[in-house]
Amino acid sequence: MADRPSRFLRRKPQDPVTRRDESLAFVASDESWRPPEWFTNLAVVLVETTDAVNVGSVVRAMANTGFLRLRLVSPVGFDTWQVVGVAHYTQHILEATQRFDSLTDAVADAQFVVGLTGRHHRVERNALTFQSAMDQVAEAAKQGQQVAVVFGREDWGMSNAMLDACHAVTTIPTNPAYPSLNLAQATLLVLYQLFQRAGGQEQTYRPPRRRSPAAPSSLLEDLFADLERALDAIEFLKARPRTNTLRSLRVALFRARLDVREASLLRAVAIEVRRYMRRKGILSDVGPVGHRADS
Repeated sequence: MADRPSRFLRRKPQDPVTRRDESLAFVASDESWRPPEWFTNLAVVLVETTDAVNVGSVVRAMANTGFLRLRLVSPVGFDTWQVVGVAHYTQHILEATQRFDSLTDAVADAQFVVGLTGRHHRVERNALTFQSAMDQVAEAAKQGQQVAVVFGREDWGMSNAMLDACHAVTTIPTNPAYPSLNLAQATLLVLYQLFQRAGGQEQTYRPPRRRSPAAPSSLLEDLFADLERALDAIEFLKARPRTNTLRSLRVALFRARLDVREASLLRAVAIEVRRYMRRKGILSDVGPVGHRADS
């Protein structure tokens, strides 16, 4: 097989937000889904990250769902290209990333701060169910409020001091026998909920490059005739009720709503069965082709 250039080499990185790629499953055009304005009111806040790979994974999740604002609180030192290596074409997010020395400073402008925690804390918090929290985050951002969604350290999450800066807390429901999520998983689950609330899941599949029209009745009748001859050639109908068997096949193929390409392919298979048997000396003649040959 000929060497195929990497998809990252084929793409042009100059504008990763509006990049087009014909290999994408969904339509990527000016009429397709775009992040709504209220997404710019939300900031993802990571507190004391310890691994650049995790930062890159979060950035990738943000790019996947259309969010751009990342804030890092006392992160581990890393080179930008360490993150880009994990999240290709995300320089636009990294270049706008803000760094802070404390969580209090990172959320100082936020009017609604939600912290993600999976641990039990003895201190009572304004705990929201996950869905309710996502609803309130989306509603606040839509109303023009600045919203911060805060994620804690990879190893032990958020301390009580960190949670003190949050107006509400929530937990992503998981299997109680194994509740732990890594940082990128938790971020993606949160952002995808918001992505769905912005209609992101209602995208249109890219149409096939070679669209074929629905098969007309004349082609289908040719298919049925050649299929019957092929079944006769292999004596398939010898021990089965011919009328009922052929009718069942007809109904099944009608249900499939074959297009011209599909019907022609199946017909070619049926014809080739007889041609093969003729070449092997099993049949003396290939015989007629198509339903009109019977008239």
